[in-house]
Amino acid sequence: MVSRRVQTGCLLAALLLLASGSLHAEVEVTIDRNPVQVNESFQLVFSLDETPAREPDFAPLRQHFMVLSSNRSNSISIINGEYRRSVKYVLQLMPKQIGEHVIPAIYFGNQRSEPFEVTVEPSSMSSVPHDQLVLELLADRQRVPVQAQLVLTLRLLSGASLSAYQFSDIEIGGVDAVVEPLGDLRQYQTRIADQNYLVLEKRVAVFPQAAGELRVEPAFAEARLSTRSGLDPFRLGGDIRRVRSEALTLEVTPIPASFDGDDWLPASALELAEDWQSDPATLVAGEPVTRSLRLRARGLTAAQLPEIEWPAVDGIKQYPDQPRLENRRSAEHIVGERVQEVALIPESAGSFYLPEIKLRWWNIDQQRVETATIPGREVIVGPALASAPAAPVPADEGAIDEPAVGDAPPAASRFWVWLSLLLGCGWAASAALWWLGLAPRRRRVQQPPASASNNVTASTGLRAAQAALLHACADNDAVAARRALLAWGQALLAPARIDNLAVLGEHFGAPLRAEIDDLNRSLYASSADTWQGDRLARLCRELEQDCQAVKTPPAPGLAPLNPAS
Repeated sequence: MVSRRVQTGCLLAALLLLASGSLHAEVEVTIDRNPVQVNESFQLVFSLDETPAREPDFAPLRQHFMVLSSNRSNSISIINGEYRRSVKYVLQLMPKQIGEHVIPAIYFGNQRSEPFEVTVEPSSMSSVPHDQLVLELLADRQRVPVQAQLVLTLRLLSGASLSAYQFSDIEIGGVDAVVEPLGDLRQYQTRIADQNYLVLEKRVAVFPQAAGELRVEPAFAEARLSTRSGLDPFRLGGDIRRVRSEALTLEVTPIPASFDGDDWLPASALELAEDWQSDPATLVAGEPVTRSLRLRARGLTAAQLPEIEWPAVDGIKQYPDQPRLENRRSAEHIVGERVQEVALIPESAGSFYLPEIKLRWWNIDQQRVETATIPGREVIVGPALASAPAAPVPADEGAIDEPAVGDAPPAASRFWVWLSLLLGCGWAASAALWWLGLAPRRRRVQQPPASASNNVTASTGLRAAQAALLHACADNDAVAARRALLAWGQALLAPARIDNLAVLGEHFGAPLRAEIDDLNRSLYASSADTWQGDRLARLCRELEQDCQAVKTPPAPGLAPLNPAS
């Protein structure tokens, strides 16, 4: 009865945990653009990882938006043999009025989305278009700092159905500029003076390279109007129209005098963060650990982001890797990311301070200088890990526990006792015969002393380690050479404890430390293919000869007849 109650309690607890987990399950919400214009449709998507327990109610959205359409789609994917289901609700909405409007939380059974704001701006069309086909050229700002991002938008508005369309390239004049595309071409609807228009939108990011006047030449678009004739079921006919936009003239401002940073970084947001391969509180002397710095800027390409300087730290070797550059594009901006990694190798145990890293940048929205900082931190480096001690060997492995006096063996085991005695007698007789026959010859063979046997074993291990090291150096294999160098040092200096290359370098001094630094630099700075092993091999031969000369005792000889002479 008690076990049933326990099982019931555990089941209820598990159900409560599942219920609480589902209550906190995330519903991802994405919008195709923000801000939007009044009477302009936009797409809102709710994404779930499972089918909701109850269908959502989108009625709260109708307070500030018109729901033009709502569709649900299901998809199943197989990742590493695991089935994953996703559900998406795609809505086309149109704002009713200008202002800041909140998309409220929408419940999907026990799951719900997070509310967020949508900015609704006035329409860029000052009046009703006089034609069924209109091409607009818009800029997100009239004044932009040099090398900052400027977003240009081409909008083709059509009051009739289209079967094909094409945009011309955007041409820039006045100053040199770099043009980058932003996302895919988007399609939505807008309503102007009770008339619906289809909108086709293309966006590009422009980065002017010099201060001055930037001119955007008029753009062109061609469109084929759809025919409703029954003789043309595929709508291949229809009139072809060509429309032209107005030109734009914008101002590119120079670097502000108030900016005091080393590198000019005009962005709308900038983030500087660090990641560690392992916990920096558990560093070990001689063991490498990777530290990554991630610089991410909204409104800059990865090529515009500067190289981050690593402050030198006494007692810690640093080997920077090649940076990784990546650009992420959305409909509103480009996000450039630069990731730099460095391998840190503490030379000894102790406390070390990593200085802070600062980066000054210009906020183009707030028109001011800001600083991204990684605070300084103290790291504690522990001593090199000691080798695990050998397992203790019993004093007499062959000893057999004898039963206590007075304990008689059970009747069922007496057979095994007699069988063991019989086999023991046979083994003793065989040993006696072998001893009588071979003992004389064994006495004639001179046995080497125990110390000589140990020297043979040690020299065999040293020769194998030396062969592996020389082979790795001949192949210029930095990875294998680092591993073989430690094994060679452990065999050469045995029984001294050599736990890592830092200890080995301290033992042999500056020449070997320099070679170890060169080896580490090639490994942790992405230049292992340029490492040459001939110098390390030559130095290790010399060090091995010196060690053997010290260890080799003088040749034995007769004592002089007259010690005083």
